[in-house]
Amino acid sequence: MDKSGSKEHLPHIEQIPLLGLSKREESFDSPYDRRSEVYRQLAYEYAKEHTRQQNQQHIWTVPNLLTFLRLVLVPVVMALWYAQHDLAQLLVAVLFVTASVTDWLDGYIARKFEIATAFGAFLDPVADKIMVTAVLILMSIEPPPPISQTQMAVPVVIMCCREVTMSALREWAASAGGAAHKAVKVNSFGKWKTALQMTSMSLLLFCKDRTGRVSGIFEGVHLTVLQVSYVSWLLLCAAASLAAWSLAIYFANVWTHFVAPPAPQREKAA
Repeated sequence: MDKSGSKEHLPHIEQIPLLGLSKREESFDSPYDRRSEVYRQLAYEYAKEHTRQQNQQHIWTVPNLLTFLRLVLVPVVMALWYAQHDLAQLLVAVLFVTASVTDWLDGYIARKFEIATAFGAFLDPVADKIMVTAVLILMSIEPPPPISQTQMAVPVVIMCCREVTMSALREWAASAGGAAHKAVKVNSFGKWKTALQMTSMSLLLFCKDRTGRVSGIFEGVHLTVLQVSYVSWLLLCAAASLAAWSLAIYFANVWTHFVAPPAPQREKAA
């Protein structure tokens, strides 16, 4: 047997108990000799599997539970939206603000305690988009006065189309890899868009309150619900403009990869 060849193809494997036996109990007539290629291959497979099991991530961490909570809140928000109770619209606004806070909190906890997971990285943007899109659609159907359905539909359509396009662009960039993948990382325009979007949507939801509690708070700072609602709609339009502008920047960053994609690597002949 060519010993040099075996060393090149198989890595060094620490000695492990043979067939579940301790070192003292191993016999010399075992069918698996430590010098054989068969045993070295089995030991290599065992070490690989053992390492994989050690590297498995816990799915239900605190950040992932907070992210999953946002998904659970979506049908609750939809049910409250059409409920006839006076507190329903106020609860919708409170739940949306709660979801917005957990969006920041889950990322902070994951980074602070170093418990970020691959599943969380996938689920977090999905939960955000589902919650935001659902509320945008609901507000376009029944916007707070004095905003009309047509006025609300303009920023809603822009934002929804931007999110669909951005998701497709990031999926393509991930498959392309390399510089294309780096070109679609979140930029400052995207962060400002998110901040304006969450603020304006929260205020618009509070403007739909039927209990009078919110209007009393606005009157304390010499504002009416109609004034706050109109200003919030303008902020939402500004967020939609930033959304479109940030999408244009992302496209500009990856345009060279569209017009001059890298040549596919040819498989070497055996």
